[in-house]
Amino acid sequence: MKLVYDVVPMGAVRMTGRGKWVKDNAQRYLAYKEEICWQTRQQMKNKDPITGPIAVNVQFRMPIPKSWSKKKKSEAEGQYHTKRPDTDNLIKGLFDSLNNLVWKDDNQVCKILAKKIYSSKPGIEIEIKQLEGER
Repeated sequence: MKLVYDVVPMGAVRMTGRGKWVKDNAQRYLAYKEEICWQTRQQMKNKDPITGPIAVNVQFRMPIPKSWSKKKKSEAEGQYHTKRPDTDNLIKGLFDSLNNLVWKDDNQVCKILAKKIYSSKPGIEIEIKQLEGER
């Protein structure tokens, strides 16, 4: 199964009980997760969540800074993104959003291949494969 998201990838944010209602970055993160959920529902078309072990291949297409020159922007297209947010935080934010929609819980994910690259069209592409009999 392949899912594509038209959203600027965002890493998970630490939130306290009160902080999620007060802090701007927490509000942006919650809105980001809601958008991922909405786009997932559109693409899943009422399919049941996957059960059992899962392998995931995910590509985060990060925006190229607007301040860069045209030459630097064109050279950056498709190159690895080595700045913040960290890849593990991007994965956490995405996977938490997919719980009970694509899979029952993200603890089912046994294999992950993730990369983040610069792109003039930011977004996320994720391929999900149910694993059977692998050890």
